[in-house]
Amino acid sequence: MSRFSLFQSKPAGSTKRAVPRSSFVCLFLLGGAVILAVPANGQTPDDPPDHSCTLNVGAGFAQAAGNERSNLNQGWNFHAGGGFALTPPPAQGHKWSLFLTANFMFDQMGIKQTALQQARVMNPTDIGLLEATSGKAKFYSTTLDPTFRIPVRGRFSLYLFAGFGWFRRDLEFTGSSSQGALLQPGSPVVFGNGGNSGAYDAGAGVDVRLPRALGGLMFYAEARVLHGLAVNNATTLVPISAGLRW
Repeated sequence: MSRFSLFQSKPAGSTKRAVPRSSFVCLFLLGGAVILAVPANGQTPDDPPDHSCTLNVGAGFAQAAGNERSNLNQGWNFHAGGGFALTPPPAQGHKWSLFLTANFMFDQMGIKQTALQQARVMNPTDIGLLEATSGKAKFYSTTLDPTFRIPVRGRFSLYLFAGFGWFRRDLEFTGSSSQGALLQPGSPVVFGNGGNSGAYDAGAGVDVRLPRALGGLMFYAEARVLHGLAVNNATTLVPISAGLRW
């Protein structure tokens, strides 16, 4: 008997579902379009110079898209990265800069009870799965992203990126303790499934320079689309994150 689609990258005979036009993604893109429409004034005298390297850390929420959307609830993400400039900083007659940025992202989402129930019905030989009462999906990714940074107005700048990297999808199912609270004080993991593959991503974000006294620290907000390949070719995530960048 074929395994349920929660474990398969692409169920036989299925058609690939388009990425949903979620309202938060539309609002983000609309905000970027508004910023682009405002004439660029360049940096103000109070702005610190652009860094030749960057570090960032942030968090936010994530939504599964395509085939995964019917299996997973909305979840959260953690994002960290760093990079260095490949071009000189923006100046008169040169409004943009190119960075090479490495990004790590962790996303976690709960598995819907309807998907868990269907998995039990379609995989009756997996004893551990039959004992599961809940589950979560964990996604790990590391990508290398060429990033264009464009000053747009005062302390605001826009950046666009796309890249390729490593991606892992793990499913973790938990059930009731069968060995007592001493040995299993929480809900033990009774079944798991996962796989590694490549992935590509693309997205956009906004940097906002904070006061000069903070040494060039910036607030950032970004949205990206992350799509797995090979065994994870039916997995598409839409993480939205915000944090601090130096």
